Amino acid sequence: MLISELSQKTGASKDTIRFYEKVGLLGATIVRGENNYRHYDNEAVDRMAFIRQGKALGFTLSEIKKAIDEWNTLSPREKIQITRSKLEEVDEKIKQLQAEKSHLTKKLKRLKNTP
Repeated sequence: MLISELSQKTGASKDTIRFYEKVGLLGATIVRGENNYRHYDNEAVDRMAFIRQGKALGFTLSEIKKAIDEWNTLSPREKIQITRSKLEEVDEKIKQLQAEKSHLTKKLKRLKNTP
C-alpha cells in the first residue's frame, strides 16, 4: 500500500509516517518500488498501532523502537520488568496530575470567591 493508504488506515499523517520511517520504527515494512514510491505491507498497519498504543501508555519513541528491535529476543521475565517499570512511571505521573488537579481546583474556588 502507498503512504496515503497507510495514512488513511492508521489516522497518522504522511509526515508522521515518514518520520517513523526515518527513525527506524517501521523497518522492514517498507519496500521502494521502481518509481521510488514507498510501498508498505500490512505489518506497517500493525506497527503503527503498536506505536500509537506505546505512546498512549507513556513510552517514548526510543523506548518503542527498542521494544520493536528487541522484544522477540527478551525473556518473559525481562518483558515483565519493562512493563512493571513503565507502570510505576505511569502511577507517578497520575499522582503528579492528581496533585496538579487539586491545586487548580483550590485556586478556582479562591478565584470564584474573589469579588
